[in-house]
Amino acid sequence: MLAAVNGRSSLLRRWEDLHPGIQVAGSFVVAFVVLVIIHVTLLNQPLGRALWYGLFWGAIVTLVVVLGTRAERAKRMTRERDGGH
Repeated sequence: MLAAVNGRSSLLRRWEDLHPGIQVAGSFVVAFVVLVIIHVTLLNQPLGRALWYGLFWGAIVTLVVVLGTRAERAKRMTRERDGGH
């Protein structure tokens, strides 16, 4: 079912197949930049504090994304191995 949805499955599988170190690096950079922008613009934090918050929350977001990716990949592979789609 998911494989037929506009090629998103192939992008998801490519992300899942990346080495965890590459996933960590990519996720952290994106999370850090987005969080710094949010803290500076929406929360009106000074740049130094926004950078610190970006590091702190970026690490947490990265951990959640990478562990979630690993768990979902394992679940999908088990489902495919057992014959389900």
